[in-house]
Amino acid sequence: MDKVHAMVLKSFNEPFECMEFDKPVPKNDEVLVKIAGCGICGSDIHIWKGEDKRAHLPMILGHEGVGFIESLSGSSKQDIFGNALQEGDLIVWNRGVSCKKCYTCLIKRQNYLCPGRWSYGFSKSIHDYPYLNGSYSSHILLTPETEIIRVKPLENIDPNEDYSVYASLCCAGTTTACVFEQARLQSGDQVVIQGPGPLGIYAVLFARECGAKSIIVIGGTENRLNLCLEAGATHIINRKNTSFEQRRALVTEATEGRGADAVLEFAGTSSAVEEGIQYLAYGGAYISAGIAVDVGQVSINWFRDVGRRNARIQGVWVGDSKNTWQALEVFTRYKPMLEKMVTHKIPLEKANDALMMVERKEAIKAVLIP
Repeated sequence: MDKVHAMVLKSFNEPFECMEFDKPVPKNDEVLVKIAGCGICGSDIHIWKGEDKRAHLPMILGHEGVGFIESLSGSSKQDIFGNALQEGDLIVWNRGVSCKKCYTCLIKRQNYLCPGRWSYGFSKSIHDYPYLNGSYSSHILLTPETEIIRVKPLENIDPNEDYSVYASLCCAGTTTACVFEQARLQSGDQVVIQGPGPLGIYAVLFARECGAKSIIVIGGTENRLNLCLEAGATHIINRKNTSFEQRRALVTEATEGRGADAVLEFAGTSSAVEEGIQYLAYGGAYISAGIAVDVGQVSINWFRDVGRRNARIQGVWVGDSKNTWQALEVFTRYKPMLEKMVTHKIPLEKANDALMMVERKEAIKAVLIP
């Protein structure tokens, strides 16, 4: 039987191990995908450290996968838009699989909050169906319920194009699209973005799409801030070279004294929340998507910063297929810019080195290549 291979996490804080598996044969509407690339996300670092309670070892990480259909069962498989799928098509997929039967799915229409939802690269061990369930791998097996988006049909595939860069839209792009859905920005609004990583860079592009007047990015990594500037940010502020009072003055000046109509948190720290909420204009929205694990209590002057401002506070945990489609549309329009965000393409077998590189912020976005 043919073999596939994957990098498997057997113990927290220990190196991944390369393992071989029998190549599965799809049945009952399953789809076997040959991975073209998998992005390394900050959430992967939390899993590796044992900070994400969804993890079940031994497991294959990777929820930012893009790949080509290698085989599928039957000839009637379609993507979410009704496009007939065939071997060789380039696809992405919703990393979460919900039950579509519960109150949250049927009544609230919020499948991404389904209590029974599980996620590729997060929720299952290699002993749980579909076994090859993460993208730190040469292949992944998608279940019949998985929502698929065809990026390019076989006949439009360019053998000279590097499709691994599409991986970033599957998490950073999708989550950012959900953030902007919640922010409800209007043309001429002022935006502050906390965190100039992949989500922050996508946020600059989404803010441009919304017609934002000022796009202010705050962060501590110079090359990331400069890439945000290139992407269309109107102001960048290095938090390592400024005090909070200086940053607040700069934001006030950039927003014509009003403050931001939306502050978007992608920094992942409680201190960022405590600071960022004070940048809001009256009637503004604070949208937090960067805190992926428990960082403890956040201290807020509720009257001054929320009640008196008529502020709206919104958490964003994850997006859905709609947001992945929105991210794909933005990626297509700004592909040259987002290709620059992928600063490192690393062989799958060097996943350990790549993960440490991301943790040290040596890479803006690193993609593993099988």
